[in-house]
Amino acid sequence: MTIEGFTFGVDVADTPDRRRLGLGGRDGLERGRGMWFDMGGTGSATFWMRGMRFPIDIVWISDDLVVTGVAERLPFPEPGTPGSALPLYSSGAPIRYVLEINAGLSEELGIGEGSVVTYAPLP
Repeated sequence: MTIEGFTFGVDVADTPDRRRLGLGGRDGLERGRGMWFDMGGTGSATFWMRGMRFPIDIVWISDDLVVTGVAERLPFPEPGTPGSALPLYSSGAPIRYVLEINAGLSEELGIGEGSVVTYAPLP
């Protein structure tokens, strides 16, 4: 997938279990890697950082593959933080897709509202 001329290799979270786990439990992402979430339909979405070990940017993407917003430099929680104490991050607008990438990368690459995403899933 490509945004603002930068191509990402992505792991796909396209089932409820994969979406729930997301990047939780990982120690980090290589530059140029991300997690692509297909929410299975268009609507508002809320994410949390359960099990995260590194900060990320969350890129909110509409069903027509246009970025609607970015939640930048989200900190990871202290280990052992209960789910009820985790901050929630909302898309704020109807979206279909989400891309999680390393914190600060959206700013570095100029990814923001209106950026166009090119995504071609493998067969």
